[in-house]
Amino acid sequence: MLRDDPIIESLERTGLAPWQKDEQPICPICNNTCDTIYRNEEGDIVGCNECLTPYDAWELLDYE
Repeated sequence: MLRDDPIIESLERTGLAPWQKDEQPICPICNNTCDTIYRNEEGDIVGCNECLTPYDAWELLDYE
């Protein structure tokens, strides 16, 4: 029996291709693993979905 291609074997075993790292992204601000990194208009990283808290602008700025 023929073996699968090494890329297919890796995908079946880990869900990742051999050249992909099996690591989660880490926020440089809070050092937690995260899914989303946020940047400001200048391109500087300001945080992630773990260390920044979203607020409703209508409530925060008291618009009525």
